Amino acid sequence: MTAVVIGIGFRAAASSSSIIDVIDTARRAAAPHQPSALATAADKADHSGLREAATATVLPVLPIDAAALDQAAARITTSSPVVAQHRGVGSVCEAAALAAAGPTARLIVSRLISQDRLATAAVAIEEPQP
Repeated sequence: MTAVVIGIGFRAAASSSSIIDVIDTARRAAAPHQPSALATAADKADHSGLREAATATVLPVLPIDAAALDQAAARITTSSPVVAQHRGVGSVCEAAALAAAGPTARLIVSRLISQDRLATAAVAIEEPQP
């Protein structure tokens, strides 16, 4: 089975509509692939806006611990110095997607930003190895 995961990053002020906006954009960009889960930093997994967005989009949330984000950081394609300073990785959404999809996952959608600039998303895929 192919793992396709949307990684989500967001500011504390992000509402569910901000997060849904970027999830919808990521889904369109990843087509024809169908993501099966959302992934984010473990310390943000219980954010009310994310939980509401997960319910609305019918995608479970996978919390990713800091060590897994760090491990995936070498494979990200975009990097924000501000995010790196605060979170230890240059793109939480990309690192979360890659970590959740698996050790040989690759990004099929690099960081996207919601219209209000409060949430980001990226999509990673890991196809089974022959």
